[in-house]
Amino acid sequence: MSFSSLYKFALSLKGRGHFLSPKEVEFLKGLLSEFSEETIKENLKRCFETIIPPNERERSSLLRCKKLFEKPKRGTSVYYNPRRVERKNPLEELKKLPPEKRERVIAKLKELTGNRKLPKEEIEGILKVLLRLYL
Repeated sequence: MSFSSLYKFALSLKGRGHFLSPKEVEFLKGLLSEFSEETIKENLKRCFETIIPPNERERSSLLRCKKLFEKPKRGTSVYYNPRRVERKNPLEELKKLPPEKRERVIAKLKELTGNRKLPKEEIEGILKVLLRLYL
């Protein structure tokens, strides 16, 4: 695991006449402590082939390749619900409410909107929120 050969390899990827910044040097040293030299070289080469466009290779930092070296975290996946959510018409839901709740929702809606003329979409949005509160 030689740092100098990894440094030369990184310079060859960036192009002729360039140098590595102190942050890039620390990044490479950190990678050497975690991964083998071959793995680092393969990932850096893949990064320069796929992630970094050819016209930006000379100016871009090696730190753009950091994502290829991150280990996947367990338990941080996004919850995915495959069932489709049915959009209900808020006016139909309002009609299904008992009369006393319906009157409270309508009174609150009149209070929030006042005497202003609002587009239908905004009124339906406010009504959806109110229905969530009263259901």
